[in-house]
Amino acid sequence: MSIFVKQALSKVRKKTLLPLLSAAFLRANTPTDKEITYADIELSLEQLCLLYPIRVTRLLNGLDLEQDGLRQVQAAFAKNDLLTACETLVAYYQDGGTTTWLRKSDLSPSNARIEFGDLVLQNSLTFQSVRGTVPQNHNAQLDWIYKGPHADREWAWFLNRHYHLLDLFAAYQETGNPIYIRYLNQQVIDWVLSSPSKRSPTVWSQWRGLEVAFRMRHWSSLFYGLQQVAAFTPTARILMLSSLLDHAHYLRTSYSWGANWLVTEMTGLATLGCCWPEFKRAPHWVTYASRRLLQELQQQLYPDGVQKELTSHYHREVLQGYQTYADLMDVSGRPVSDTLRSNLESMWNYLAYSLRPDGHGTLNNDSDRDDNRALVIQAAKTYHRADWTYIATNGKAGQPPQDSPSTVFPWAGQIVMRSGWDAHAHWAFFDMGPLGIYYHIHTDKLHLSISAYGRDLLVDSGRYSYVRSKFWHYFRGAASHNVILVEGQGQQADTREAQQPVGGYALEPEFDFARGTFDRGFTNVKGTAIHKRAIVYLRHQYWIVIDQITTDRPRHIEPLWHFHPDCRVAIEGESVVSNNADAGNLRIIPDPTLSWTVNLVQGQEAPVQGWWSEKYNHKVPNPTAIYSTQIEQSALFAWMLLPAYGRVPHPTMERLSAPEGAIRLGIKLPDQPQDIIAVRISGDAIIDLGSGLNLEGDCAILRTHQPPLLCNGVIKDADSTVIYEHKRSAKD
Repeated sequence: MSIFVKQALSKVRKKTLLPLLSAAFLRANTPTDKEITYADIELSLEQLCLLYPIRVTRLLNGLDLEQDGLRQVQAAFAKNDLLTACETLVAYYQDGGTTTWLRKSDLSPSNARIEFGDLVLQNSLTFQSVRGTVPQNHNAQLDWIYKGPHADREWAWFLNRHYHLLDLFAAYQETGNPIYIRYLNQQVIDWVLSSPSKRSPTVWSQWRGLEVAFRMRHWSSLFYGLQQVAAFTPTARILMLSSLLDHAHYLRTSYSWGANWLVTEMTGLATLGCCWPEFKRAPHWVTYASRRLLQELQQQLYPDGVQKELTSHYHREVLQGYQTYADLMDVSGRPVSDTLRSNLESMWNYLAYSLRPDGHGTLNNDSDRDDNRALVIQAAKTYHRADWTYIATNGKAGQPPQDSPSTVFPWAGQIVMRSGWDAHAHWAFFDMGPLGIYYHIHTDKLHLSISAYGRDLLVDSGRYSYVRSKFWHYFRGAASHNVILVEGQGQQADTREAQQPVGGYALEPEFDFARGTFDRGFTNVKGTAIHKRAIVYLRHQYWIVIDQITTDRPRHIEPLWHFHPDCRVAIEGESVVSNNADAGNLRIIPDPTLSWTVNLVQGQEAPVQGWWSEKYNHKVPNPTAIYSTQIEQSALFAWMLLPAYGRVPHPTMERLSAPEGAIRLGIKLPDQPQDIIAVRISGDAIIDLGSGLNLEGDCAILRTHQPPLLCNGVIKDADSTVIYEHKRSAKD
């Protein structure tokens, strides 16, 4: 045995090293703590102290050994007896009373197996719907920078968040079979010793802010949940504890500048401080994270409760980060500010009131079609909001909201239009707001999504993937949304952040009205091209979409309507309709005053068109109706969107006379009297409604033998006498 090994052994308790350590292995490791290990060798705690004394010493120096329960650790460390100090520290956590909310009892051992756990034992892991088998080197160490079968960096980052370790823990809790914890144990040792916290091409996937933060949330559950499990070895426990200092240093000094990242990172730092209060700097970690989280709340949240990235998916991520932090403060006996609780309720309110009837969130910007029902129901209990329960259960529990079923989020520039709260209710999402801050934006202002009778009909594209490709550009561009292309080109970037409420809207008992403008131009299109869109929703009946293209020259325009992939779509003249049996369907009827060409495209790759993504790494063809026409000058035109269960009737839409900047339509459904709908989308012209009535306002709906429905204005007779007045102005 070398002189070094004899000297190293004198610093730990005199025990015989296990014969599995070969002379070659000992020679490869020096007192400088080279981060080299063999994952197929199970290091004992004695061997760990021998081979990694600097790591162990740094851990012990980072702890406040003056705390109750750690004096014996302090005494052993003072004698430079690293092994005894580590053994005593392991016993402290195993028998201690800290972080009680995460501790679990051990299970009776068994030989039972479960499929999802066995897949992890084979290194067959699934992240973001993609399964891959992580390679191992000749020492049985995992390739922690493996990008998965599609060479996607996101896959490697998810691998290093250690979701698969949570799966192993869950498999053990399901079966009681220690085989899952033995592999988890080996993974912890492998990861810590092969992933030094330093800037290096070999560890890029391990040390990024989101991964560091998620590991802390996951490790806290693993570390304390396994304290009574013998298969979770002292070596793995000490290595995990020693790595916490690196995680804390990263989260405290190398955090990102904002967005959902900073919230996640600060939640991770707070988790460190609350779950491991034995570290000297734990109080500082909690204080610093709390201060940054409160500061960031003011930067990231609009007054209407919407997170400024304006993506339902990342709104939920930020919300859950803040809720995790608040829950952590509660269980650890620390105060939570009233400001934070109030803002959390506002954020949950957005998630609840934007729910589709089937419980999924909106698919705006870089979002997945997330099922938010369970989260909203749990939040309703926390915040005592019976209206959220009512929304998430389609009225089966809770109390109905008192106001209109439709909702506006004025700072986000989003309106959700509904017929009610039941599972088959009409639902629409109209986006007239800014792009959103940071990186998850889609150029899709004035997009409209529609669901009815239990399924999606007109859809947003989703996000698909962050890997740069022609599909990446498609899913983020206007071509994958229900907007209008000009000269075949999509929208240029719009304003990212609102400084005041945007758009115009009114929510009435029998109808909704909303209006927005996109005036930032179209990619590579010269001259003036401005798109204004107004939506009128007659509750329980149909939507009218009014589009105005303002231009200084002739233009070729292409309005797009993307159907859900499950819709079977057909062209009937100039109308496009889905015709699935025993399901919700939608008919699109274009303005008859323009000459339209209409084509259906599905799953096209050159150019990319007709694709939909429900979640990351998922894409399927979806039928897309592409209308096209040539306009010689500025044009104002309308669409009728009629939902129905089963066969959709074919109504008539007639253009009636109206002044410039306004439109007047006659809508006739089979066996029903005609509706007259008048909308002023620009200017201030008075609209002749017929029958001696004139509209001075934004929108009016006339029905046979019923009083007019009016938004923002008055209706006068031929003598200029006001006979109807809308007393609540549309907010503009």
